[in-house]
Order: sequence, then structure tokens, then C-alpha cells
Amino acid sequence: MRFDLQINPGTAIWPIARDAALAAEVAGFKTFWTVDHLAGDVMQAPDMPECFTLLGALAGITKTIELGPLVVNVGNRHPAMLANSVATMQQISRGRFVLGLGAGASPNSPFAAERRAIGVTPPATLSERHVVLTNALDVMKEMWAPNRRVELEMFPLPKPIPQVIVGVNSVALARIAGARTNGVNIRASHERAGEILSAAQDAHKNSGINKPFTVSVWEHYDEALLRGDDPRLALWRSWGVDRIILLMFKSVDFAAIDRAAQYLN
Repeated sequence: MRFDLQINPGTAIWPIARDAALAAEVAGFKTFWTVDHLAGDVMQAPDMPECFTLLGALAGITKTIELGPLVVNVGNRHPAMLANSVATMQQISRGRFVLGLGAGASPNSPFAAERRAIGVTPPATLSERHVVLTNALDVMKEMWAPNRRVELEMFPLPKPIPQVIVGVNSVALARIAGARTNGVNIRASHERAGEILSAAQDAHKNSGINKPFTVSVWEHYDEALLRGDDPRLALWRSWGVDRIILLMFKSVDFAAIDRAAQYLN
């Protein structure tokens, strides 16, 4: 089972985010994740840096650790702009970028307030939000295809095409993730996590597509998980989990990152 580290960049301003990524790389975390939000309040922060700008800067100062946003809200960008941002990140990072993708929050969610503030109303229904996500997947597939049409030949191409991991909270979205992408992620404490992850794995098996598939959960940072003596690990393994993403939400604990090296290396 692999371990990744995620920070809240709204509370970890640039010098802290930079140092956290470098420390995570030394400690042996596999991927360093940020978030994609427009405003800081949804993450209990004073503001929020734009995720691709931040990730590009992190790619320039790291060497081996994978980098990604968990997760990009497909409603925040035109899918063609998203495809270009991803391709650019893959070039800057020399193939270390992982795309975490999400369908976005419902209009009634606190996470939707940042979009309403700029005059954008999220799609009302779950199915409509899923259509936005699948459309983004379609656009990226078309723009990155080896035989893409002539009009797209001068658009940036990611080499290699990055893995896509979808953040899910429903069986319907999990099935989309399993059938079309490289992985699925859910909050470990979600009351239906086992069922939802199972749906993703079944969809992956039935897709007929030969592609790697990772099953991951995210949880607030807890050193017991790294030590291996936390009983939750056995439950998550029974769900097929092979990746745990540990979130440092309020602040970055550099001493804890340093201690993690003894468990990761």
C-alpha cells in the first residue's frame, strides 16, 4: 500500500508549500497533492492559489515525486483549457503529473459558494454534473489522441498521457471512473465507501480496457496509518485500497513528514 501527502495550499502559502513538497519527496511519499478551489473560505483559509500555477512551480523545484490536484473541478475550466494545462504540467514535471478530477459540488453545497460568487451556477442534478465530467474526458481524449484531427495537431500533447483519478461520492460516478479512468478516490470515512469503491472496481473489470487502476482513500494525517498499526488499514485493504492520501489540512507538520521517512523508506 502506497502513501501520498496532500496539503491545503490556502493555509500553506508558497514558501511552506514549496518546503512541504521537498520534504515529502525526501521522506518517500509517492505523490504530493494540492486542491483546486477559487476561494479560501471553503478550505478555512484566507485565500487560495490557483492550482496549476502552484503545481507548475512545484514541478520546477522537485525531481522525483509525482504531483497533482485532488481534485480539479471540471466546472472551473473549459475542458480544452484543462487539457492544455494538464499537457503543460506533464511537460514541466517530466511525466510526474497525475490528474485528480471531480464532477464538482451541487448548488446547495458550501463548496458551490465560490462559483456563485463569480456568477456561475453549478449544474443542478448529479447526472448533469456527471455529463460535464464525461465531456471533459471526451475532450482530453480527442485532443491527446495519436491520430487527432489536423486542427488539433499544434495543441500541446502530454507525454506520457497522465493517469486520471476521479474523486467520487456516489456509485454512478464510481462506475464512470472505473470504466474510463485510471483510478478512484473517496473519503475513507464515507458511510458507503466500500460499496462505492466496489462499483468502481467492477466497472473497471468489465470495461475491457487494459489500463492500470488504483483504488485510494483520503484521510486526515495520522501517523498510526504510516506505522501500520491502525485497525482501519485492514478494512481499507478489504475494499481493495492500494493508496492512502494523507491530508494536512490546518497546517504542515514538517516534523511529522520527516518522521514518515522511517516508515516509507
